[in-house]
Amino acid sequence: MAKDLFRSAAKKQQTLFNAWLTMNDPLAIELIGETGWDCVTIDQQHGVGGNEALLSCLTAAKAAGLPAIVRVANNDPGLVGRALDAGAQGIMCPLINTVDEAERLVRAVKYPPRGVRSWGPYRAKIGVSGDYFKTANRFTIACPQIETKGALQELDAILGLKGVDMVCFGPNDLSVALTGRLDIRAKEVQEAMADVLAKAREHGVMTLIFCNDIDFAKSRLKEGWDLVAIGTDASWLASAAAATLAAVESSS
Repeated sequence: MAKDLFRSAAKKQQTLFNAWLTMNDPLAIELIGETGWDCVTIDQQHGVGGNEALLSCLTAAKAAGLPAIVRVANNDPGLVGRALDAGAQGIMCPLINTVDEAERLVRAVKYPPRGVRSWGPYRAKIGVSGDYFKTANRFTIACPQIETKGALQELDAILGLKGVDMVCFGPNDLSVALTGRLDIRAKEVQEAMADVLAKAREHGVMTLIFCNDIDFAKSRLKEGWDLVAIGTDASWLASAAAATLAAVESSS
């Protein structure tokens, strides 16, 4: 099996920087790899492109040496299996509300006897030494997102599920669910964030958090989240374009 950067870094308490992609362009992924990011999330919920774009992005990620998580659009075993067969290591599922929904995700990610994933890893097994089937369940990652009131209410049960390898804390949707507004620094969000991190550690589950900005991310790094995402490729491009134009205009 290929090197498992996610689990090896977590064991060493080493935070990984996760590049969150919504534009889903293969060249952008190669450029991101050149700059030193550790891994990528390919967003197919709020991102651009379908299966062909996904395959191109996963090919580029492998070429750049970046392990990849795919956020599927919804809790659909067909979408989960397609992403895994194309080479994703992890599957992130948004808007998980209950332990039953988390169980559905796990079963889609894992082969029998734990799950129901169908055989056909046409690209996932390329370059893998040994028997892919025997090692896949230990390598793949099921990652429900914690971003709803329901998920918080059933947090211990979700984290206790065998096969839940990682959780992603979604502060934006959760802030709306808890406060009715977009405010990732709201007290309710901060309390939920601390609770998720503490309980995930108790259960031995890896943690990923999306951060809207650098200041928010700095605090998460101090707390020791396993994976930290800071903005998206689209937000980076927009910010750099605006800064470049402002710098030129100010000197003219």
